Amino acid sequence: MISGTRYNLTLEINRQLSLAQQIAYGQAQISTTKRLQAPSDDPVAAARIAQIGITQVNESAWNTNLANAAAAASRADTALGAVENALGRANELMISAANGTLSAADRSTIALELRSIADELSALQVTKDSRGNDLFPSSAPTQIPVGDGLTIAAVGTKADIFQVDTSSGPQDMAAIIGAAADALDANDPAAIGQSLDDIGAAVQHAATEHGKQGARGNRIDQFIDGLADSGLQLKEERSGLEDTDVTAVVAKLQSQELTLQAAQAVFARVNQHTLFDLLG
Repeated sequence: MISGTRYNLTLEINRQLSLAQQIAYGQAQISTTKRLQAPSDDPVAAARIAQIGITQVNESAWNTNLANAAAAASRADTALGAVENALGRANELMISAANGTLSAADRSTIALELRSIADELSALQVTKDSRGNDLFPSSAPTQIPVGDGLTIAAVGTKADIFQVDTSSGPQDMAAIIGAAADALDANDPAAIGQSLDDIGAAVQHAATEHGKQGARGNRIDQFIDGLADSGLQLKEERSGLEDTDVTAVVAKLQSQELTLQAAQAVFARVNQHTLFDLLG
């Protein structure tokens, strides 16, 4: 009888200790807002949370890269807009100068403006990015990592943008405009006609390159949007695996605390009996 009673008491003590541990665990879940207090609580969920964490770190780095790429692409788009405007103005000037009725003074005035445009184009070639580096690289464009095994170029090279294929071979935009100014100063009809053709080719080339730059910017925006969607999905999945459902845990805690209190009360009453009471 005594042995059986001791066995029952031991079972009851262990049951109450287990309840107390469960209550402490629930309280820790609430205070830390984390459902898992150790990987062993749910190894499968813990492994997935670790994988999500690595992906989130990678995506944070890719987002930083994309922000820099977007800034460079925007600056390049602005520069190419200025190139188009400058070439458009040069084209207007050459069309007006090609009619052959202008005086030497008029041609000189147009040539002076053309040289100013050539200087502007030369300055645009060496536009700097936010870090003070050349926006348009002289060599291959920098490939920026933006995903797992994915890279993009935010801008084209200097040669891609400012070298124009003309009937007389590749020429620099600024040099084309400078040659047009020289043709006007020399009043050389053949050279003026050639310059007009070359400037027309430069206008078309600039429009094409500006379109390519717009496509680069759109692609960067698509990557940014894709990472934003991925980030939300990962955050929601991680929250579902990791975060405490406070309402559910509080309800369970209240039930466990009531059970423990009742068990302790019964245990206290039972153990008020003496050994002789138990023997009797």
